[in-house]
Amino acid sequence: MWTYLFDSIELFSNHKSFSLGVDTTRNFWLLLHFKDLEIKSKTLIYQVNNGYRQRKSTLHPQRKMQKKHKNTAELLDYLNTKPYDICQLEIEFTNGWKIKQRPYVEFCFYINSTSERNDLIDKLLFISGQGPIHVSNLEPNFSYSFRGHNKLVKIDVDGLASPDEFWSEERREAWKKAYIAKHYKEETQEDKGNSIISTMNINLDSTSTESDKVPW
Repeated sequence: MWTYLFDSIELFSNHKSFSLGVDTTRNFWLLLHFKDLEIKSKTLIYQVNNGYRQRKSTLHPQRKMQKKHKNTAELLDYLNTKPYDICQLEIEFTNGWKIKQRPYVEFCFYINSTSERNDLIDKLLFISGQGPIHVSNLEPNFSYSFRGHNKLVKIDVDGLASPDEFWSEERREAWKKAYIAKHYKEETQEDKGNSIISTMNINLDSTSTESDKVPW
């Protein structure tokens, strides 16, 4: 259940970008807050969904929208008249900002500076009625879940940060090694011994013939 508009927040490692967990299928209206920005380019993949009027056996193909729109207000006005499910959306604005939709669960915002990032976070949380929060207390590449309207809980399953698109190849390789070491430890001698004993304890029926026996 989505008690709040935003259920999580994560800062990215470039210190200028972040994501907010949100039900994107119901909350495309958030893009109206960027209607004063001119769209430089966009990628929008959609699929027709006629709801109850559509046969269960009908599956429309995913298509890339070719139609141009000046800003997000024009885009949303157009989408409001169409029976589309949005499978992928990426918008780049002429001021350098970008917005990416992770289908159904998240919007990612790419901003030009740390101060602009913080101002936008404050604005979006104010719109939602949530916050304020202390952005400077958040560790990049860890997701924080809202517990209440402004209390955040760090999601830290294994002590390892989540890689993002701004990580260097060296940092990614180091993360892979740390992840493997933590989650895929070598089989212990005890495990190996138990495995051998388990293999030896194969019960064969006393009346079985040679051809019935397990080949090992």
